[in-house]
Amino acid sequence: MKQYTHLFFDLDGTLWDLRKNTLIALREIFDAHADITGTIDFDWFYRRYHHHNDRLWALYRDGRIDKESLRIERFQMAFEECGVKDNPSFYRFFADEFLVVCPRQPHVMEGAHRLLDHCKGKYQMHIITNGFSEVQGIKMAAAQLNGYFEHFIFSESCGIQKPHRGIFDHAFSITSANPETSLMIGDDWDADILGARNVGMDQAFLSTTEALLNEINQAHGHKAVRHNSEATYTLQQIDELIKIV
Repeated sequence: MKQYTHLFFDLDGTLWDLRKNTLIALREIFDAHADITGTIDFDWFYRRYHHHNDRLWALYRDGRIDKESLRIERFQMAFEECGVKDNPSFYRFFADEFLVVCPRQPHVMEGAHRLLDHCKGKYQMHIITNGFSEVQGIKMAAAQLNGYFEHFIFSESCGIQKPHRGIFDHAFSITSANPETSLMIGDDWDADILGARNVGMDQAFLSTTEALLNEINQAHGHKAVRHNSEATYTLQQIDELIKIV
């Protein structure tokens, strides 16, 4: 079995349970403002939010929209489709509240702590994330993820988003890691898996987020996500990696 020295983890959707924490936060804020949201079916709003959020994040990664547009428009588009129109102050308020409530949710992906405890002391472990830098530390503290990682590579800080090569080169530079003995663990096929492959890293693909996206696609009559290639390893649960490392 290949020997690795450095493990690079994505955070959102890989260690920190993005979907569960998002659902809890959206439900809390949605219900707290029933004067505006009371006539809206939450499940429909939730699906439309994810549709727009995923699409806008792809544009943000490619530098085609800025952070503020992503932050606000994912809610604006969802609410407008649900009938809340011409209310920019509410869209912004909801977006602001979301960045307060959501990062403080504590839930991690099943098996995350088991894997990290197994790897601690055996590997040099690092976080490499496209998430908003001002909230990533809050998420890690809430989910008790501190104490495992040596370096935190934020796309906002280095000005380059995954999957672009520059953020990985930056990560290798500050960690003194070699791509041939490094493993990227992530749930986003484009950002994590293709990004790592393009710089010569092995990849462990956590397929849970893709499975959820396929459920949403099916609900809207769209085709399932399909890839023409395979990751080095594919995981249905994060602690399956224990068999590999």
